[in-house]
Amino acid sequence: MHLALTLGTWQAQETVLARVHEPLSVLDALEPQRKMHSWGLDAALARIAQEGRGVVVLLNCGESGNQLLAQFEGTARAAQAPERGRMDLRTYGVGAQILRDCGVQRMQLLGTPRRMPSMAGYGLEIVGYLARDAQ
Repeated sequence: MHLALTLGTWQAQETVLARVHEPLSVLDALEPQRKMHSWGLDAALARIAQEGRGVVVLLNCGESGNQLLAQFEGTARAAQAPERGRMDLRTYGVGAQILRDCGVQRMQLLGTPRRMPSMAGYGLEIVGYLARDAQ
């Protein structure tokens, strides 16, 4: 199950803060200060609350027990992402579809710039990124 948390309202042409967070882990709630993501869940929610509107999409990518244990022990790769240079396009597609269902068309992503497939096919436009240290 995936989860989208939204705050506020917006028109289609307006830019919305967005964070797609994966994988959703129980540790994201239990250890908010851990550094597995550029924006932790608590920080992303706080920034969107400060803005007064935005979307956080939590993707459940089916962590195994071993992946969860590796996160707990601090030995996991960031977000248990695929090896460098390889991405699972299905993850981007699922996140994009959820954002569209939430009414997002233009977004500023909470995160650092990264190579990703074009979001234009989903009717989404990334207008910028907000790095964690730029809050």
